[in-house]
Amino acid sequence: MSRYIDLNCDMGEGETEASAALDRKLMRFISSCSIACGGHAGSEHTMRQTVASALDAGLRIGAHPSYPDQENFGRQSMLISGNALSAAIIEQTAALEAVVDELGGTLSFVKPHGALYNDMARDAELTSLVVRTIKNIDPTLKIMGLAGSHCRAICEDLDMPFLGEAFADRRYTDDGQLSPRSQIGAVITQPETAVEQIISIVEHKRVESINRKWLPLQAQSICVHSDTPGALEHLKLISKHLISRGLTIGAT
Repeated sequence: MSRYIDLNCDMGEGETEASAALDRKLMRFISSCSIACGGHAGSEHTMRQTVASALDAGLRIGAHPSYPDQENFGRQSMLISGNALSAAIIEQTAALEAVVDELGGTLSFVKPHGALYNDMARDAELTSLVVRTIKNIDPTLKIMGLAGSHCRAICEDLDMPFLGEAFADRRYTDDGQLSPRSQIGAVITQPETAVEQIISIVEHKRVESINRKWLPLQAQSICVHSDTPGALEHLKLISKHLISRGLTIGAT
């Protein structure tokens, strides 16, 4: 019986042709992508360009909304009212969904970006707000969030499908959160180390924290950030090793 693992990348985060070209190269090795839709990055042009490339590559497409904070690339927590945050998520997701629909595709999931993603993994009330907002947009949309966090239980309580995500290029704290990018060693830049982490998650359902503590972890999707140094080499090596172990890279 085939075993599947979904590899995903965050895309459409740069305005240059070089950024778009890198996204297209990365798409050869993944099965899903989450596309920036104006909150932290992205524009009408980049959304249209990235969606077209993703459809050509046969990828599952997700929206990547964030706090409305392009100045900080959505990587800082933001003081914002619940109504304003809901409105921002709706605006961003609807903008991408309109492009996907126009180009003949289907929006499959929503993955919050950056600080919003991390804040949700720590704040159940925020998670509930975001999940309810997405449910009001479309109750069939899957929600991608941190595997092992309370996000799964909240999605289940609200009758929303959840995709647990783990990371190839980020270290974990001892309590299962992502180590802050400001911490030395938080971002994995060596492809061989990224492969080791993914194999541990996929084959043994566990991950080693930044302090060398083993944590149980089950995930339905693995992320490699497109802006991690060496992302293309990461994905080439990861793909090779997963396939050699009898896994099929594909969205399930």
